[in-house]
Amino acid sequence: MPSLVQLYKEYKNDGFVVLAINIREKRAVVEKYTRKQAMPFPVLLDKGGEVAFAYSANATPTHYLINRKGEAVALIQGGRDWTTNEHRNLIRHMLGEE
Repeated sequence: MPSLVQLYKEYKNDGFVVLAINIREKRAVVEKYTRKQAMPFPVLLDKGGEVAFAYSANATPTHYLINRKGEAVALIQGGRDWTTNEHRNLIRHMLGEE
């Protein structure tokens, strides 16, 4: 998660948005974690797992990349280092789309 936070901080002024969804944990646990990690983006709660089921999130974490047109362009499951050149180039490409 720290690398996603770093990526968000780098590109938020360019329109990069991150919405995190926590699955099946209590609010107090999620709030403690988000404070500790100093998460600068919203963390939504999916207490019953309905959202995860609806979007086939079969791994934690699961990342959906959505372009400016609202189209899902990538599904990435599992942890990643979001600060690599490959991921930065992907985000820059998506942000440059009209």
